[in-house]
Amino acid sequence: MGISSAGLGSGLDVNGIVTSLMGIEQKPLTAVTKQKTSYQSQISAYGTLKSGLSTFQTAVSALSSASKFNAQNVTSGNASVFTATSNGSAILGDYAVTVSQLAKSQKLSFAGTANIADTVGTGTLTISFGTYNPLTATAPITPNSFTPNAAKTDISITIDSTNNTLAGVRDAINAANSSVSATIVNDGTANYLVITSKDTGEVNSLKISVADTDGDDTNAAGLSQLAYDPTASAGSGKNMTQMQAAKNAILDIDGIVVVKASNTISDAISGVTLNLLATSAGVSANLGVASNKDKVKESVTAFIDAYNKLDSSLRSLTKYDESGKNSGVLLGDATTRSVISQLKAVMTKTVSSGGALTSLSQIGVSFQRDGKLALDATKLDAAVATNFGDIASLFATTAKVSDPQVSFVSSTKKTQSGIYAINVTGLAPTAGTINGVAANGTGSNLLGAAGDASEGLNIKVTSGALGARGTVNFSIGYAAQLDSVITNLLGETGILASRTDGINTSIKRLDKQAESITARLTSIEARYRAQFTRLDTLMSSMSTTSSFLTQQIASINANSK
Repeated sequence: MGISSAGLGSGLDVNGIVTSLMGIEQKPLTAVTKQKTSYQSQISAYGTLKSGLSTFQTAVSALSSASKFNAQNVTSGNASVFTATSNGSAILGDYAVTVSQLAKSQKLSFAGTANIADTVGTGTLTISFGTYNPLTATAPITPNSFTPNAAKTDISITIDSTNNTLAGVRDAINAANSSVSATIVNDGTANYLVITSKDTGEVNSLKISVADTDGDDTNAAGLSQLAYDPTASAGSGKNMTQMQAAKNAILDIDGIVVVKASNTISDAISGVTLNLLATSAGVSANLGVASNKDKVKESVTAFIDAYNKLDSSLRSLTKYDESGKNSGVLLGDATTRSVISQLKAVMTKTVSSGGALTSLSQIGVSFQRDGKLALDATKLDAAVATNFGDIASLFATTAKVSDPQVSFVSSTKKTQSGIYAINVTGLAPTAGTINGVAANGTGSNLLGAAGDASEGLNIKVTSGALGARGTVNFSIGYAAQLDSVITNLLGETGILASRTDGINTSIKRLDKQAESITARLTSIEARYRAQFTRLDTLMSSMSTTSSFLTQQIASINANSK
């Protein structure tokens, strides 16, 4: 009968019937969609967890350095003469400091030319660094001699037709990016070339040799005008003029005269860096080193706050709600339980650092009934007062060395906590063993062997006898351990990455499953509509036939009367 619109024939509600049937058919798709939504919620929750761990790691990483706890205040009695800082390891006390001379760099001047474009000469300049020993030098120093600085190499600069002017020579020296600089000073009548040693101290005095293309390397003509041999005579190799002599810094610390090449001195008082600014005219100024107890309390409080913030995030993700409506997305999640367990395992064990403090509770940090950390300020104050030096070992990576001529330099992620015996079998270069295993010797350093518990432990042996040299007690504190644990948790091969990768794989599988179901539902709906449309057409046809027969029967009955 040509009926194509469902329900237009017999009045059968084809749309309603198909919709009802498809509602049943779509239940598998609904289940897939629900599962995918659940997985997506978990992915989002893991993102929150990772963010919380990352924030916590940033905090504990900053606290894994001993300097955060070995905090010290260093004061200068005369800040216009010197200032000072500490790395946290200085011995507490007061020092009397008198500065009698500042370190200076040497400055040499060439008499100059009328114009900076005037030709100076061609050849090769060789600039050397060292110490000039004057005629008044006494044994074992040779008078009027120049002793090279073994720590620096000579600088060779070629002067040819492209750069043989005063300005060209200046630019050639500066282009060498070396330990000297050059500038041109105009006094109103002439231009002077000034060559300056960038480093202060007598050991950085200058000697300039010339290979002059005119054949005479020492006279006051051509490029040899720039020659400066402090041991030679003026005009015969000592042709430049000294404007400022190289000088060492000279100071007195508690009656001990200290001579250094720089005004920044970090090896006079252990753990303290002095910055000399001016001489003190024979008057001493006090240098005080004291513990910065407030800084330590600040660091401990920062640790507690960082952990409690992470704990709040974890509790929100794993909380239980009786109604089931507000439970955390990661409630009962095994991976999250493992994360919490690993963090708690670090926080609740002891640290063996060789000091009096071995646990957080000894400085007043402990877990409360609600799972958060709290601080007992009285305990912390007592620990600061009696065991200040040991607090750093509770949090940071530290090493205590029993031999004063052996020092800890560094460690790696592979270095394990422990007490390691040091044995030196040779010096310059240093050779020996750490933990009874042959160590790698580099210069004056020994490095723990690969595969041993001491692997990566780097110590420096400054001097002393061969043989047993005491021990190194290497300790990894709470902050350093937590930093390492979180690095593993957040790593590409960690349990969080493994879990989220698994969930993402499941989401992709569900997407493919949903595509397959959707395609099948489209086919089923088309089939239902075709079937019920045919039924509607058939019923409409039967209704028409029925009406016709009824009319015929009624007509027959009427005619038979």
